Amino acid sequence: MLRISRVDEVLTGLAKPEMIEADSLEISADDCLIVCAGFEDRALAFLRNTSSRRGHQFRVLVIYYLPAVIQNRTIDIEELCRQSGLQRLAATYDRRDPAGFGDVFLAELGSIVGRVYIDVSGMSRLLIVQLLVALGSRESGFSRCSILYAEAAEYPPSRAVVEDAIAKSGADPLYSMMLLSSGVFEVTIVPELSSISPASQQTRLIAFPSFNTDQLTALRTELQPSRYSIIHGVPPSAENLWRRDAIARLNHTDNLEVEESYSTSTLDYRETLECLLEIYGRHGATERILIAPTGSKMQAVAVGILKAFLTDVQIVYPTPRAFTSPTTYTVGVKRLYQLPLDAFSQASTPYPRSG
Repeated sequence: MLRISRVDEVLTGLAKPEMIEADSLEISADDCLIVCAGFEDRALAFLRNTSSRRGHQFRVLVIYYLPAVIQNRTIDIEELCRQSGLQRLAATYDRRDPAGFGDVFLAELGSIVGRVYIDVSGMSRLLIVQLLVALGSRESGFSRCSILYAEAAEYPPSRAVVEDAIAKSGADPLYSMMLLSSGVFEVTIVPELSSISPASQQTRLIAFPSFNTDQLTALRTELQPSRYSIIHGVPPSAENLWRRDAIARLNHTDNLEVEESYSTSTLDYRETLECLLEIYGRHGATERILIAPTGSKMQAVAVGILKAFLTDVQIVYPTPRAFTSPTTYTVGVKRLYQLPLDAFSQASTPYPRSG
């Protein structure tokens, strides 16, 4: 009997585009660069690189964050646009009320006929997923779209700071760690990232442990999943490999009744996307899949691509309540990357099982 491939099977078999280093970016007047007014140095990297090219009067869509952080690079971004004569569009993203932002985003892109470049370097993980799902919902899908990513030169906290926090938390159960962010405002579920799966199914939480241990705790407490799949992030630089095990120790993942544990690159999104597809292929027919994109930004890109095609996957996000000093979040810029998404438009049509 004829069997038509499911969309997850099509995605699995698709040749995933590779990230390429992008020291320079060719961008035309019909194109649009999406940037976020975050507080990290790398939030300015691509805009500074492209705006210095005379004669390229492309448009820039600046996404402003609420609640506002005084260290956000808002003034720097606006000044770069002004100096280069770039047309600046604007949209506001409220971290504590993010529902519906995908529609706002698409409305701002309505007049763009060229290529859309999304610089995720200064974006929150949930915002990355929302933008990718919105793009995937268009008739043209991911055609003429690229992800831009600036790798930071340094990723605090240091190993010494983390080891000290682990020691203090072991000696004092009430010790509160705040390494990058702490606390959880709420576990956010926005309608456009919800699931059509029956609520009666057993639930599987796919989680990316982070330095904010409150995130995994909040997910476990509020969602009470039946099963877990834990994805540990593996940094690309050898000097940062210690972070994977440190995060696992901080979150006590060894004490979880984890059915599955995986490790994927924090930079190469393809590893995470293949991992997610493997988990979905194994459990998607019998369990309701919840994904919390709290890993790296490129791991969040993988989650966004997956969700753009799989409507029965539910995205949940434990929104941090507080952040450390923005000046010590990440430092500098190491490499610039571009990821063209056009190839994913080949999988834009659902392929249901036909017996």
